[in-house]
Amino acid sequence: MVSRILRIIVCLLVLLGVQAMALWYQREDAMPDWSFPADTIRCAIAIDRGDAMRRNVGFNYELLGAFGDENGSYMRILPPMPGPDCWRQLAADSLAIVVFNAADTIPAAWRDSVLFSMPVKGDIVWAVARGNTQLLNAVNFWYSEFQNEAFYRQMSRRYFRTYNTSYLQMRVDKGPVQSLSPYDDLVRRHAARIGMDWRLLSAIIFHESQYNIDAMSSMSAKGLMQVRDVTADHYGIPTDDLFDPDTNIKLGTMLFDDLLRDFRQEGLDSANVIKFALASYNSGGGALAKRRAEAAEMGLNPDNWDDVAVAYTKYSTVTPAYIEAILDTYRLYQQIID
Repeated sequence: MVSRILRIIVCLLVLLGVQAMALWYQREDAMPDWSFPADTIRCAIAIDRGDAMRRNVGFNYELLGAFGDENGSYMRILPPMPGPDCWRQLAADSLAIVVFNAADTIPAAWRDSVLFSMPVKGDIVWAVARGNTQLLNAVNFWYSEFQNEAFYRQMSRRYFRTYNTSYLQMRVDKGPVQSLSPYDDLVRRHAARIGMDWRLLSAIIFHESQYNIDAMSSMSAKGLMQVRDVTADHYGIPTDDLFDPDTNIKLGTMLFDDLLRDFRQEGLDSANVIKFALASYNSGGGALAKRRAEAAEMGLNPDNWDDVAVAYTKYSTVTPAYIEAILDTYRLYQQIID
């Protein structure tokens, strides 16, 4: 009798175990797939370029890259899209993600065609087409985990601290700083490639764009180092990539290296080589050649920047002030970081 009861109990336990395992596997199979497999995910950053938002542009550019790395996808981040273009392309599936300030207004025609992710920083969200819930779930699940990682906190500090030179000047007596910009690693790498002090390259970038990756001048110079399409064409680099920080710094460094080489070949001393290269970078080689010729006509030395600057100031103080500002910032950077 006892043995029969024990057999019944054992059978019940086995049945309960089988049921529990079935429920477990059923639960596992029913779990949603948070991945979004795609070779390429096309994105656009439609954040206003005002001073208050510029850090969010670079931050989200890197954040999109981190999401792509997690999903094994290439994030094709297109140039800035003004107006309704980004929403039209998102609704038509030409774009997968639009990074957007939720405090701004979406054109009425597209308002019901999009869904928003959870906020990624302040009011910034990633918008997807209404039918693309798998991508939306993947973004939300990934970001909810990623924002708790140490790398995310380091990334936030890199982008959302101040890089104002007046602030750094106040720190001179307080010891070295840890970084100059969110792009220090890129700047160091490309400066090392041409044997240039990375702090000088950082000073150029600061005065060209204030470390704003989607900066664009009235002359259509683009990105961190304000590179023009004609320069990209000369070096065989796609113009659509000029807002990419790595590509932009690489291209600007290549151009500056060529300018340095040209003036070294003229036999100028090292200080004038840098100043003439900066002048050519700012105003163009043609303008510099004219000002040097004018300096010679005035009885000044066309191989000495201080003399050539006199010729420049007959028309404008922009280029002399540009060079002075960069060298002042470079000297500051030399004091506060190795």
